[in-house]
Amino acid sequence: MGPAEIVASLKELCEEEGPRIRTESIVDWIDRHGGFESEAELIAFAKKMKARQYARQLTYEDEETGLKIKRLWSFRDPITRERYYNDILQLPEDRRRRFVHQYAHFLDQLRSVRRAMADYFAGQEFFPFYVAAEADSEFDS
Repeated sequence: MGPAEIVASLKELCEEEGPRIRTESIVDWIDRHGGFESEAELIAFAKKMKARQYARQLTYEDEETGLKIKRLWSFRDPITRERYYNDILQLPEDRRRRFVHQYAHFLDQLRSVRRAMADYFAGQEFFPFYVAAEADSEFDS
């Protein structure tokens, strides 16, 4: 069973487990359905995931804003399909400053989305409130 088949058939697990599914349940389900093809493949995948985790933990603290931002940003090369990392410390100062300010703006938007989703799952449907707050902040800028 390949990755596409696993993702497509996870709906069975969702139906079985109900609304609250733990990561461990997903791992066990994939294991039961032969999704981990070989021990060597699983170990190689785990090593890649651990390397990505460490790459995400390397941070840059911006003195101007006080924000801690991940330092390495990954992308896939469209031709080779390999993952590469860009180090924001290698950017020219003006591009890095612009990047940090854009990051701060998107971070605020992401927090608003996460709050709205958490409120929704808690039974409080405040979507109009969050949308109105975002519209107000656009006029403040």
